[in-house]
Amino acid sequence: MRLFLRIQILLLAMVLPVFESAGQMEIEEIMEQLPPEMEAKLIDPLTVEKNPVFINGEHLKFKLGWGIFSVAKTSLQTERAHYGARPALKISLKTRTNSFADAIYKVRNESTAYMARDVSMAYEYRAVQNEGGRRRNSQAFFDTEALTARYVNHHRDEERGPVRILPGTFDPLGIVFFIRCLDFDVGDELVIPTSNGKEFFYTIVRVTDKVTRKFRYGRREAYVLEPDIKDLGGVFKRSPDGNIRFFMSADEEQLPLRMESEVAVGRFWEELVGVVKPE
Repeated sequence: MRLFLRIQILLLAMVLPVFESAGQMEIEEIMEQLPPEMEAKLIDPLTVEKNPVFINGEHLKFKLGWGIFSVAKTSLQTERAHYGARPALKISLKTRTNSFADAIYKVRNESTAYMARDVSMAYEYRAVQNEGGRRRNSQAFFDTEALTARYVNHHRDEERGPVRILPGTFDPLGIVFFIRCLDFDVGDELVIPTSNGKEFFYTIVRVTDKVTRKFRYGRREAYVLEPDIKDLGGVFKRSPDGNIRFFMSADEEQLPLRMESEVAVGRFWEELVGVVKPE
């Protein structure tokens, strides 16, 4: 159960690093990490056409489960804000296990991200984690002029970085909303510059299918998105057929409808159960 919950919380951010940097690097070195066949597919968040349907605010509610058991609820909310003097979008993610899961592994996690209101770059990412006996309070700061990111762990009084980033780099939470802004079709591969403050990497997501099925939020047509997990270890390394699928509604709302996977520890999932939009 503990392993499942930690994996699920990671997957919600939809960030599975495939290529990682190692310390301070120049942009030319960062680009060299990307295989030639992927370089042409690298998305520039500053110039790509986007449709941010959540720009005026949105509150998404999810249910999390492992097999037949419901174990937690997640709230994902966007609102207009300012980051210093800059107009911004604030994204808040809260995960709370239910009484059943609390008895095994209690989770009370909160993450906050600030990004440009035109959804072109990250400004800051903060994660406050309370998982079992584990505590963490960390921040990632993005300097969009110097093109660097740095990481601070307040719980351990630790600081890392700065690391070099590309223009339009996203954090592990904001990237979910950036992907929601994009137009894509079956067969597309999305390569997006990403950083958690400690390192720079590319998030690679493949659009593998388009299906119509019943979700908890209703019957919808949805794109199936699969992050590249071939280089991941742990539970995925022990599951030759393990994969992760995200279902994104194929309509103007582009809602994250479901996440599911079959891995060594079993089947886990997360589904959208409610949407609240400002009047």
